[in-house]
Amino acid sequence: MMSKKAITTRTDHHYFGALVALTALAMVAVMLLTASRPSYATATFVVNSTADQADVNLGDGVCDSNPTAGTEVCTLRAAIQEANDRTDDLADTINFNIPTSGVATISPASALPSINGPVNIDGYTQTGASPNSLDVGNNALLKVELNGSSAGSGATGLQISSSGCLIRGLVINSFGFDGMLMDGASSVGNHIEGNFIGTDPTGTAAKGNGAEGVDITGSSQNVVGGDTPDKRNVISGNDEGVFLGSNANRVEGNYIGTDKSGTNDLGNTDGGIFILGASGTTVGGTTTAARNVISGNDFDGVDIARDSQGTKVVGNRIGTTASGKSALGNVHDGVSIGGSSANSSVGDGTSAGANTIAFNGADGVDIGDTGTGNTVSRNSIFSNGPLGIDLLGLGENFDTNVSTPNDAGDTDTGPNNLQNKPVLTSAKTVSGLTTIKGMLNSRPNQTYELQFFSNPSGGDEGKKFIGKKSVSTDGSGNATFTFKPATQVLVGRTITATATRNATGDTSEFSGARQVTAS
Repeated sequence: MMSKKAITTRTDHHYFGALVALTALAMVAVMLLTASRPSYATATFVVNSTADQADVNLGDGVCDSNPTAGTEVCTLRAAIQEANDRTDDLADTINFNIPTSGVATISPASALPSINGPVNIDGYTQTGASPNSLDVGNNALLKVELNGSSAGSGATGLQISSSGCLIRGLVINSFGFDGMLMDGASSVGNHIEGNFIGTDPTGTAAKGNGAEGVDITGSSQNVVGGDTPDKRNVISGNDEGVFLGSNANRVEGNYIGTDKSGTNDLGNTDGGIFILGASGTTVGGTTTAARNVISGNDFDGVDIARDSQGTKVVGNRIGTTASGKSALGNVHDGVSIGGSSANSSVGDGTSAGANTIAFNGADGVDIGDTGTGNTVSRNSIFSNGPLGIDLLGLGENFDTNVSTPNDAGDTDTGPNNLQNKPVLTSAKTVSGLTTIKGMLNSRPNQTYELQFFSNPSGGDEGKKFIGKKSVSTDGSGNATFTFKPATQVLVGRTITATATRNATGDTSEFSGARQVTAS
């Protein structure tokens, strides 16, 4: 009979042997699983050639278009191909280290591959490149140029069909179609920062793309530019600057239609920003860095077209140089709102969110067709063509540019329901105190916000916001008012006012101007 000690020893040996075997099997299983699944580490590809050859061994994780050269020859085309081939959801990186003392120009012979996976393409990694650091102006140095003059008439510079991409520090010009295109519902949350799109590498001469500089179609939550100076794009010289045909995209901090200094005209030929059928678009922001300069374009600065909803245009300079003081007008309207576009806001009622809209060839803000609820609030609007704010009444069109008369009881319909404007009856400054009086006839038993503006002598728009007042109409639709701004308005200047119906957000045209007198 075996002793307890022997039994225990034998059992321990069996247990230990089994444990070793199981451990070995587990290690083999891990090795097999690891070998059979893709790597989830991010990859970095370094473009070191301006050539255009494709990758020769797609899927090996190495960007190389010429394995016989003795060293890896990584072209941009090959780098995009290798990044596309990786199936994980992590963003790969494409950097640049092209041997040259100047600008490295890449001239694709055909369209580059569509970007189908998240990737960061960073032109600022090229030797000598640096992003903008100025709040006003642009001192960026860009050293990687994508020139599409040999790519074919229908070629786009970079097409993004993925989410989570960052494209920065590139010059993209001379393509037959778009400079950049984001298309499809899978292209979400991409960032386009610090590029020159439609200019030469100096940012001072036009070399436009044949269609849009940036085209966002069916793609949401993308950001063109950003709220820090290094993210500022220059988007000029193209057929159109930026097209937005999908929801919840932001355009902020860019120079659109100017050179990189924001002082010279490199206008896009068909307008600065065109928004079509999109909801929740934001153009600009409430900080200096988030402000767009949208000037010098050959049609409208910002065109909010058919069926767009809830667009916010805030804090921009539209028709001026980057300083906001000198003229660089768009040829047509500063901001045009058409079709059934509704509930847009031009200015957000704060000082930081106020736009400067000036020196444009047609109206400052033009609202037409059947759109309602479009609010124009606290902007500086001056020195535009016919009108500062124009609601297109019966028989008018976008080229008519005449003031719409008030109607009794404000029962007419049309853009912004053709909201009646205030009538100013007097404006006096006596002993340093300005008193403005007037009346509003509009819909009965409604509340309205009146905003008041001061202009140089003879001015009839709204250059300087001087305050606001809430009034309510009586059962006959009438309200009289007296308003005293916190700071006196000098004798000889003129006062104008707008009315916005609180229940709907409809803003009127500017009132007739009333000159400030001393008695």
